[in-house]
Amino acid sequence: MADGVETLVIPRRLALLGFVVAPCLTLPSCHPTPRSKAVAGAPAKSSFHDWRIDGAQAPSWSVEDLTLFLNGSIGTEALPERVLQAFQATYPDLFPGEDWSAFGLITDTPTGLPVGVSVREVPHLGGLLSWGMNCAACHVGEVSLGKGDPPVRVLGMTGHLDIEAFFGSVAVAMLRTREAAHLHDFLRNYLLAGGTTENERTASGRGVANVASSPAEGAALRLFDEQWKRQEEPVSAALLADARTDSGDATTGFHELTPADLALDSKGLEGGVDFVRKARAMLRLFHNMRVALHLPEVLPESLPPRSGPGRNDPWGLLSLGFFNLPLRYAPMKFGPIWDADRRPWVHVDGNTSSPVHRNLAAALVLGAPLQGHRGHLDYTLLVRQTEIAEHIRPPRYPWPVDSAAAQRGRAHYVRHCAQCHDVSDAGDSRLHDPQEIATDPTRSEVFDAKQAELFNAFFDRLEIPGYRPPGFPTIRSTGKYVAADLSGAWARSPYLHNGSVRSLGDLLKSPASRPRSFHRGSKVFDPVAVGYVDEGPYVLDTTAAGNSNGGHDYGTGLTAGEKRELIEHLKSLY
Repeated sequence: MADGVETLVIPRRLALLGFVVAPCLTLPSCHPTPRSKAVAGAPAKSSFHDWRIDGAQAPSWSVEDLTLFLNGSIGTEALPERVLQAFQATYPDLFPGEDWSAFGLITDTPTGLPVGVSVREVPHLGGLLSWGMNCAACHVGEVSLGKGDPPVRVLGMTGHLDIEAFFGSVAVAMLRTREAAHLHDFLRNYLLAGGTTENERTASGRGVANVASSPAEGAALRLFDEQWKRQEEPVSAALLADARTDSGDATTGFHELTPADLALDSKGLEGGVDFVRKARAMLRLFHNMRVALHLPEVLPESLPPRSGPGRNDPWGLLSLGFFNLPLRYAPMKFGPIWDADRRPWVHVDGNTSSPVHRNLAAALVLGAPLQGHRGHLDYTLLVRQTEIAEHIRPPRYPWPVDSAAAQRGRAHYVRHCAQCHDVSDAGDSRLHDPQEIATDPTRSEVFDAKQAELFNAFFDRLEIPGYRPPGFPTIRSTGKYVAADLSGAWARSPYLHNGSVRSLGDLLKSPASRPRSFHRGSKVFDPVAVGYVDEGPYVLDTTAAGNSNGGHDYGTGLTAGEKRELIEHLKSLY
């Protein structure tokens, strides 16, 4: 995608985060939320208006393109929907709220699926309908002025997803469910999530945790409890004996699972359920999920820092997952992806010339199976998703702009901003040394020539049907940062490459005067300072390693009135 597209994730490290995520999410307890049957297959087609998105951002897109970008598959489906719904009902401390918005996902959609989520039946997950994530999960945002103001959705902006919290919660839920008491509660909710009759099974899960909402569910739960009580001791013994599942198939790493292995409904309960076999099947399902997501069987003792909503440490996580080579923590915000087709090199340091390679890496670590050098995904779909994303254009400011102030602000822009941000994209004229601009240097330092060499070798060896290695390097180390085009500047909050400055107003303060910390997680926009309001469950500490908000002191000497004029001008750019 475009400058700072930093969504490549290795959840192996994310698994550590579940223990520190839950206390920060303090929303009401939850229950599974139903969605339309239409999304059980291909997502339903909906217009830009239905999605509350300005079609001017994607003038070349068809409705099919819009649907593919927002809910289309790139092969990452690794989270069975029924399992997620059962986790949601069983562990409200890990999965708070009545939907998935506590993790920053946009859930109020025409299809019933969150933005950036796809669904597909997955063979190595026993044929269960499963969730995956695509580019839109991290690169579609939602803003409003609060107090009943309708939200505006923006393609390509830094999204609100706390991807580490989400996958960390999934990892911890799988580990908890190895214990008999938790498995009992999980399977009860798994029963409800699947529907207790054949007719119900086509709909998504519903119902409050462990509570029947119909006579049929009540009867099924009574049968469940009677049979579980008789088998509780052998189930506990089996879980202890099978605490560590074996490595699965020597070639794929997956256990073989069938729909019958994972079936649990009232008809099966009437005939009697072998809960020892069911427990073992669930452990093998969790193993297959972990293999696809690069999650460990056991959580390491040391915990990495939390990155919070709209950020992660992409290349560090990739290096750890692909090469077993840990790097110094270097958090990045999910960078805006506008006008990617007009740039020869993308990302915040201009390190990548092939958006397809970036998206391949993302897919392979977010759930598309990778065995050795062989990946398993629909390469044609991934290429199409990449091509669509490259034609997203910057967003217009959705609220009134003081045009007179904006006109006066142009002179300040030319004097303080244009020299770096308005230069040609050709060559490397936008690259600047961190020593020159004095922003946090960590990312520029850790992605060195050795990293570039490792990634180029990885893409040269990669085998996927339809994929051809490039035959030349597409990854490089620059040791510098890109001065991005400022079209859509209003929608780039939080600012700087690591998201360490909340608003344009704060960015125009001297570095020493900028807030040392602020909250992240709110979608409410501050039209005066231009950025999200200082609210939310996550506190970004700018004194922590990799989080420095220093440097970039351009325009900080302007008067208060001149700063306001400059901000109005920046609002007008698209």
